[in-house]
Amino acid sequence: MAQFEWDSRLETGIGVIDGQHRELFKRIDMLELAIYQGKSRDELIKMIDFLDYYVAEHFDLEEKVMKKNKYRDLPKHKLEHQDFRIMYKNLKSEFMTKGTDSYLAIDVDKKIRKWWEHHVMTIDMAYVPTLKHKEWTIERG
Repeated sequence: MAQFEWDSRLETGIGVIDGQHRELFKRIDMLELAIYQGKSRDELIKMIDFLDYYVAEHFDLEEKVMKKNKYRDLPKHKLEHQDFRIMYKNLKSEFMTKGTDSYLAIDVDKKIRKWWEHHVMTIDMAYVPTLKHKEWTIERG
């Protein structure tokens, strides 16, 4: 089991976003550990509940920060977020249909791990130079 560990290469320099990313990575590791321990059913439910909240909260925050700072690739970044929403909607639909299932837990773990690793390390890191020296605090609505 390869831990989905946070390290400095993943830091955006925006504390609240980095905190959200750290929490996500922790949750992904918890799901994988539960799979290996044969306890994936409970952890899958927790992951689905967490992602319901996380996707809305995190993507909204990131997009507000990028919009406020006039990040030129915001439309492309929003499309990436939409791709995840679609993938997650399909996974959640499968979860709602099948219920907790070990194979689904493995699939959820694999897909979200792969997507988020790419997203944070590549897509999110693209906005870091633009936002590094700008005001990133935003008003919460």
